[in-house]
Formats: sequence, C-alpha cells, structure tokens
Amino acid sequence: MQSTAKLIAEQASFKAFLNCYVREMDVREVVRLEEAEDQEVKKQMNEPYILFISLPHQSLTYAIGVTYKSLVGTHSFGNVYKQSPYCSEWVQEEKLQAMITLIRELHMRANAESRAGDSHFDELLLRLIDSYQTMAQFIDHAIKKEETASPRSREFIDFEQSLVFGHWLHPTPKSRQGIASWQHERFSPEKNGHFQLHYFKVNNSLIVDQSDGDASCGELLLRELEIREQPPGWSLLPVHPLQAQWLITQPQVKTLMDKGLIEEAGAMGPEFYATSSIRTVYNKKSNWMFKFSIPVKVTNSLRNNQKHELYAGRNMTKLLKKLPLLKEYPSFQFIYDPAFLTVNIPGMKESGFEVIIRSNPFTNGNVAGVTPIAALIQDALPGRKSMLQQLIEELAMDEGRSQEDVSFDWFKNYFEKTVIPLIHLYDTYGIALEAHQQNSLIDLSAGYPASFYYRDNQGYYLSTQYRERLLKMEESLQKTPELFYEEKLIEERFTYYLFINHLFSIVYRFGADGLLEENVILDYIQDQLKEMYTLCHGAGKRLLEMLLTREKLAFKANLLTRFHDVDELTAALEQAVYATLDNPFTSKEKGEVPYAGRESAKV
Repeated sequence: MQSTAKLIAEQASFKAFLNCYVREMDVREVVRLEEAEDQEVKKQMNEPYILFISLPHQSLTYAIGVTYKSLVGTHSFGNVYKQSPYCSEWVQEEKLQAMITLIRELHMRANAESRAGDSHFDELLLRLIDSYQTMAQFIDHAIKKEETASPRSREFIDFEQSLVFGHWLHPTPKSRQGIASWQHERFSPEKNGHFQLHYFKVNNSLIVDQSDGDASCGELLLRELEIREQPPGWSLLPVHPLQAQWLITQPQVKTLMDKGLIEEAGAMGPEFYATSSIRTVYNKKSNWMFKFSIPVKVTNSLRNNQKHELYAGRNMTKLLKKLPLLKEYPSFQFIYDPAFLTVNIPGMKESGFEVIIRSNPFTNGNVAGVTPIAALIQDALPGRKSMLQQLIEELAMDEGRSQEDVSFDWFKNYFEKTVIPLIHLYDTYGIALEAHQQNSLIDLSAGYPASFYYRDNQGYYLSTQYRERLLKMEESLQKTPELFYEEKLIEERFTYYLFINHLFSIVYRFGADGLLEENVILDYIQDQLKEMYTLCHGAGKRLLEMLLTREKLAFKANLLTRFHDVDELTAALEQAVYATLDNPFTSKEKGEVPYAGRESAKV
C-alpha cells in the first residue's frame, strides 16, 4: 500500500475523531493565531487558528493548527504539537498517536470519577486502528481511479461506492469488525464489491413471506432468477454471502438442515453491487434491492435486520402511499421497503435469514446523477475537488454566472425540495424521517436538485399525538407500536439527523470549498424556518419553535457512544449517547459562534 494513502487516511481519521472530541468534550479554546499568548507555539504554526486541548489527567496540552473553522460543520486541521511537564517546548506529534492519547484521557477521566466500568477504551482503540487501516485500503484503491465524469452523468452505484472517508462525525468511520482484510475486494462498496447472492432452499412450513401487494416475495425472487417454478412446498431465500457463512455454523440452523428442512442451494443468479450501507445490494437491471443481515459491526452497530423493522417497512409503505400530501410535492419521493422474507425458527426472535425487499427506482435508463448527500459533501482526495464543488463550477460556467450566485440558487432549490416537504410531512401527519446524509438521495442529473429520495425502514418516527389519525389511515400500524414516539424524543432525533447531520454538512461544504459563506446560508435557513412557522399548525410548528428559540440543540455523540460501546440498534429506543451544542439560529453573532460552545455528555 502506498504511504500516500496511509497519510491521507491518518489525516481524515484525525479530522473525524478530533471534531467528535471537540464537540463532545466541551473544548472551547479556538483562538486566532495572532491572538495566541504562547509565543513559542505561534512561531511553529502557519494555520490561521489554534485549537488548545488540555489533558489534565496526563498533564499534557495539545496545540493544533486549524486551517478552516466551520460555524456548523467540521473544522479542518493542520499540524499537532504537544507540551508536557517533562519538556516545556512544543514538540510535533503524529496524528495517530494524538488520537490514542485522547482516548487514554477519556479512560483516565472515567477512572478518576469511579466509572471505570463505563470505559470501553480498548474496544474504541481496536476500532480506531481497524478504521484507519481499512480507510487506507480504500483510499489506495480510489487514488488509482480517474474520475472524469460530471456529477450529473455519474451512475447511482458509482456515488454509492465512493465513500472512502465515511461518516464525517464518527471516531471510527470505516470500522468493519467481521470482514477480513482480503474480503473487502468482494464485499466492500469502496472497492467496487459485487457478487452473486447465496441461496437456501427452505421448507414452506418455516417461511414467513409478506408484502404490500398481491405477489409474494417468493414470486418476486423467481422472476429475478428467471426460474419459472420451484419444487412444491419449498421456497428459495437469498442471503448475503457473509451471512451464509455465519448461518451454517449456528446450532439451530444446523439442526434444521440435518432434518432436511433447510438446504444450501449456493450462489446463483445475477451479480449485485454493495451500496454504501454494505448490506443493501443493487443491480441496475433489477426492480428490487435487497437489504440483508450481515455478521459485521459497522460504526456503532452489528448490522442485523430486526423483526420489527420488517413489518415497519411493509406497514409504512402502505401508509405512505395513501398520503395526499405527497401529491403536493411530486419531487419528494420514497424508496419503499414493501416486502420481506425470513425463516421462522421456534424460540428465536430473529433467525438471521431476514431479507428486506426494497424498490429500485434507479434501473436502466434512470441511473445517472442520483447521489446520497454523503457522497456530495465528502471531502475530496488531495488534488481533487468535492462533488458539490465540481457541480457548482460546471453550472457557473454553463450559465456565465458567479459561483456564489449559482451556489445560493442551488441551495434554495435544494431546501425547497427537501426541508420544506420534510417539515410539512411532520406537521400534517406527525411523521418524522431519519433523513441523515446516507438515507437522503438527490437527483442532480439536471445540475440543480430535481428530486429527493428517502430510504430506510429503520428511520420512521411517528408522533403519539397523531396515533389515532394514522391508525385510521392504516390499520396495520397497530402491529408496529414501536414506530410511535413522544414528540420530545422526535424533536431531538429530527433536529440531529435533518439539520446537524444533513443540512449543516451542505452548509459546511459550501463554506469549506469557498463557494458561499456559511453565514449567508444560515441566515437564509433561519428566514425560511420563520416563514414555515407561520404556515404550520401542528407538530411542525412545535419543532420550528424549538429550533428558533432554544439555546442548545441535541446531537448524537458518536465518540461517547463508541467509548461506552453502545449498540444503538439494540439499545432501548435505539438510543445512542446525545449531547448538546449551541444553536446557530439563536446566537446573536453567528460569525463569532463556532460549534465548540456546547455541553458535553458524561464520559
């Protein structure tokens, strides 16, 4: 592997990790270089800002150069210097070592507060190194690829497989526990992974097959495989090849195989490509995508399809297709999860065979220009430009206008296509969506946003205040009570996923690329929220009031979630660790309020 790839991976890992640390640990000491009191460190710095981090449990201080200071996104960092009691001089330190030292500080702090049992620093260290090494592999692969196609013409799967850096605010964005290094070539999207699905033949006495339409999942699969019929009383069921390896080692499955109720049919059918989630697979000739369980821990969680998610996808598909509001916003669309197939093994809530069948709107003739937001705003590799910057530069040249004017018009268009329908959906029906960067897709085939797509059966939040109305619209929701939440929790989740994770990442990208000042976009967003407030009458109005008046906003603290080893998909209410940060919409001088001002969660 090239040393260049490792250096880029170290820098990207450090940026993600340190931004988490700064947000979650209440680090406020970001000063302009000329205002720094320490003359020695000023002599070594070339960056416009310096971030100071005190580590009292180790008697250390870090001084880190800040090359870009964001109001609502991620800071960008330069060199790292350390000062200790044993040496008054500022000594430059490698970024990987600095991350390890910061993790040690978290552990020592927990010990000092008699909460050593809360510390899973060893697990965090393991995932940090795994993420760094895995990211380096992906970067090495990406560097060798030339990307000359315009964002408007790149195919959906190309965007899905382009996320070499991963989650912009996660301490271990490319951690993949459960995939061996040599398996990335076949199964990881970042290495253009593609493969045949692995099939089992299962006796129908064990099959659970449900969909929102007339056709069964079994019939849909037979069409995919171009098989006209199968033996009476049996069904073919696909799983991810990684999951197949795990399933055949499970005692309950082995027992059923010994009894002749389950048979391994092996790999067959067309090849599918791994999308950004790793476990959802895509083929542009297929009408369906498939979302599988895999025995892999990705970022915070083991990626299993849970039983309630199967029914949530099907029932929400039924409900959403009935909503008149969606006709008012034809460019606002859902990628449905209308069907599922699994094996019912007595005594087991989930058998591991769960497969969710997802609609695929990106088939032949409709594959270009659709990207997840995560790919659009991802930092560029050195010497290249971000996807958003490429797009804006192309549009500005085509139209003969300034990049600043084009950027502002682009963002206005985007806001109208995404945020306004999302808030009106919540206001009218009490339905909030977990619209984070990876779940949110935008059609850029025309340059400006044309359509917005939402995907994810794990990301629906229904307000308890709308329960009776929604149950009248779709009775099957009675069987998925876990979809309903109190509005206080919904407001916390909705604020984080839509604004802090999603919208603020676009604000950051415009600012970091020098296309449009972050303050200009934040002023526009605030004006739009005030206008929407006058038009809303329900849950949306209450959400907007909170956004426009509350001093602090909640955000998911991914570093502390990892430090405490919380699997949010299995925790009560799927609850990660949350903290708060300053609300940019209530700060009087947004230009002087970096995100460093916040309240930290407990370590």
